[in-house]
Amino acid sequence: MAACLVVSCATFPDTPSSQADGRSPAAGDVGIERVVLQAYRAIGDRHLYEPNFRNLSVEAYRGFASNDSTLMLEASETTLTVKRDGKEIVSRPAPSDPTDGRAWGSTLTELMAGSIDASPALQQVDRQMLIRQAMTATTKQLDRNSRYADPDEARDNRFQRDGGGGVGITVERTEDKKILIRAVQEGAPAAKAGIQIGDQILAIDSDSMIDRPLSDVVAKLRGAVGAPVTMTVLRPSQGAELTLPMKRGRIVPTTVVYERRGDVALIHLTGFNTATTDNLRAALDKAKADIGKDLVGIIIDMRSNRGGLLDQAQSVSEVFIADGMIFSTNGRHPDSKRTYRSSNGRPATGQLPIVVLMNGGSASAAEIVAAALQDRGRAVVIGTTSYGKGTVQTVVRLANEGELILTWSRLQAPSGYTWNELGVLPNICTSKVGGASKLGVASVDSNQSSLMRWHALRNPTPQEVTDLRKICPPGEAAPEADVDLAVQLLRDRALYAHAVQSATFQAAARP
Repeated sequence: MAACLVVSCATFPDTPSSQADGRSPAAGDVGIERVVLQAYRAIGDRHLYEPNFRNLSVEAYRGFASNDSTLMLEASETTLTVKRDGKEIVSRPAPSDPTDGRAWGSTLTELMAGSIDASPALQQVDRQMLIRQAMTATTKQLDRNSRYADPDEARDNRFQRDGGGGVGITVERTEDKKILIRAVQEGAPAAKAGIQIGDQILAIDSDSMIDRPLSDVVAKLRGAVGAPVTMTVLRPSQGAELTLPMKRGRIVPTTVVYERRGDVALIHLTGFNTATTDNLRAALDKAKADIGKDLVGIIIDMRSNRGGLLDQAQSVSEVFIADGMIFSTNGRHPDSKRTYRSSNGRPATGQLPIVVLMNGGSASAAEIVAAALQDRGRAVVIGTTSYGKGTVQTVVRLANEGELILTWSRLQAPSGYTWNELGVLPNICTSKVGGASKLGVASVDSNQSSLMRWHALRNPTPQEVTDLRKICPPGEAAPEADVDLAVQLLRDRALYAHAVQSATFQAAARP
């Protein structure tokens, strides 16, 4: 799941700065120094809360030095001293201002450089590992959604967000270590070459993939657009090995899948990348053509959707909302204070009834869409309480090609509440209904008072959050019962209208 996680963010490219004091470190230390200084500048400028760099620096050093138990950092009010086996190896004055990220970053990198010079253990550790340990320790002190992605993970993040050269397949490593193809993207190079779901990958460019980790397979398949690649697969249905050449194309991972359920369009929305809104519109067009005038409604299944790009959350919402507020953001940085509105006078779905499916794995951009559609009276939410990631992350691309994923603003729904830590409460909690045949007015009304309290809160205490989340506990499953309830509700126009009205607030309805 971590490899597929896509942050809800706006991207701000950074240019790494030079050493603050003009000292030229050893060539092997340049990466650490530049990354730390760049990260500290970004944290100081953009994090949601003003950071205490004294605390961050102490923890960052401890993470950095974790491979050498003989190293110890002693931090007084005025001095930072590193000792090895009790002997001082480097000491620097502690910057007086705990909010001065540049000063603390410069001091920290000097302590790190001195420690590497004195520690044979650290000299044996790959520099990227040292950066990872320091940055991971740093981000743990900020908030639960800020984090560091090393260069390999960052490249995968960028591929998930923006796409890149590939062949258009989804692969899975089975318990018996086979690499099987689980999905083939329509129109992609793999599909054109004849690759099929269920094929087992044996080799890529004559390099055996047997017993290789999944990451190796993915890395071998990705590459420059237009570059050739050959896959050797075993097709169980034929009992034959096939060698299939192809050229890599530009691939944006598929996040939208349409499925017909009689007179209902079921659309699985698994993430938010650069192609999501366009693919959603195409799926809706396909559903209208497929079902025609018999189409009674749409189910948007966002269960276990971990989120994605902020602009895509806005544009997906605009597909369903004609005009008015979608969400707003508010943080410490002036650019983080924004209101996002729809000016789409003719949404693609018209006034077709919509049900959104959510669970405890639905987060970030998925919660933006669900909260907006619920507040604005455009959808009924069914399932369980969502994850509760009501913050926006900005992605800072670091000098080592890693990424600092940094929380910089809070999200607010149209009615004014923030779902951070709290989550989005469904109109209908699946576990309380007991099956589609028992769905009725009582099922809808049972959550109405809870929804009113939920949306009225502005700064809930931790205990209030805990108590509220018990109303419809978040679950990770995606039961077929959720879909059955959604279909039943869409076919009962009167009950659907009642469910929408129970969660629509005047504050949300204002244009």
